[in-house]
Amino acid sequence: MSKILFTAWKDKSQLLNVRSEFYPSASYEGPDLRSHACATVEAWKLRGNVPHHVEATALLTDAILHDDAQHNSIFSIRATYSAAFCRFVTGLVDSKIHGQRKTMFQRAVDLGLPASFVELRHEATHREPPSLVVLRKASQRSLEWLWDNYWAGVDELGDVPIAEHNDKSSIGSGLSEILQKFSAESDPPQKKRKRDHDDVVATQLVSTCTMSDEGMQLLAISFLEGSILIESERKLGDPLNNAFKNWDPVLLKITETNPSFFTHFTEELANKLAFEPGNVSSTNAYAEALYLWLNHLSTSPPWAIHQPYFSHSYVNTACEQSSTHWTKMLSKDLKKKGELKTKPNSTDVSSKKKALSKNSTEVEANTTRKLRARGWEPLEKWDSRPLGISSIN
Repeated sequence: MSKILFTAWKDKSQLLNVRSEFYPSASYEGPDLRSHACATVEAWKLRGNVPHHVEATALLTDAILHDDAQHNSIFSIRATYSAAFCRFVTGLVDSKIHGQRKTMFQRAVDLGLPASFVELRHEATHREPPSLVVLRKASQRSLEWLWDNYWAGVDELGDVPIAEHNDKSSIGSGLSEILQKFSAESDPPQKKRKRDHDDVVATQLVSTCTMSDEGMQLLAISFLEGSILIESERKLGDPLNNAFKNWDPVLLKITETNPSFFTHFTEELANKLAFEPGNVSSTNAYAEALYLWLNHLSTSPPWAIHQPYFSHSYVNTACEQSSTHWTKMLSKDLKKKGELKTKPNSTDVSSKKKALSKNSTEVEANTTRKLRARGWEPLEKWDSRPLGISSIN
């Protein structure tokens, strides 16, 4: 017996029409129909059975349309973005909704959702709403994720073109080919040639990534395939100085043009270290190398400018979920780094207190001089009795 499937739309052509209104093709030059698409989804919700991906697309799009400072306050714009984004993420990763109890980070990993979305959702829910710049970028990335993971898979009826998104597997193959070629080459003899060569490789990788909305994530995964960053014959205790020297220029160049890559890269390193069964042993040379890469990215001076984008929350959570020798060491290192960053310097504090005290004394003396010049004198003893209370001798 065939299974009956109830949908909020009459037939698939209605869903495809709404998709084309949310995501018009590059050649479309007609009026903006996104508000009409949002109204259609709102009507569908009255019927029920609206997929979360469709509802989330409408909420995020409506938040973007609400982004008008001439008619709406900045606070209401931030609140609208935050509410739409939080509902989008929560509807996907909340374990209470999906049965099997998992952390939100685990659910995000299962769904291919960037872990930074879970972090931003936590910030928007429990702290101040993020800045407009962050919210706008997150909403745009969310709509791109929804296209790749829902709308692009809706079957065509013949007259609704799907946007030109390249096959992920072919993009991944192209990235791997570039990386394998670079890792197999010997370093050019001159520093200038080496720097130029690194720039060319980084440019090729970034250009390939732009073919997909998930390009940076695909690139991060490609770096960890095979023996690109970590030699397959590496032994426990072997230093990674040569690997850092060889790959840092390329990785830094990519991060400078695409800061999101650094977040994706650290998240993928943490996933490999924490969630691959083979990396549990304390004598595993590959796990040690992953630990050293994460430690290098979070502490080394060349990466200092990008370290604010390091996914501390995600990495710490991943380490807590999979307690091994290397994750414990990494958690300890990150905690120590955080303490050093927030711990005040006692000498600096003492000198600041002295400077403030000296400045306060000078101001008070100058004020007293000016008052005395005009016939005022300071009162030696202040009577703090309330009004209406006389003294009794």
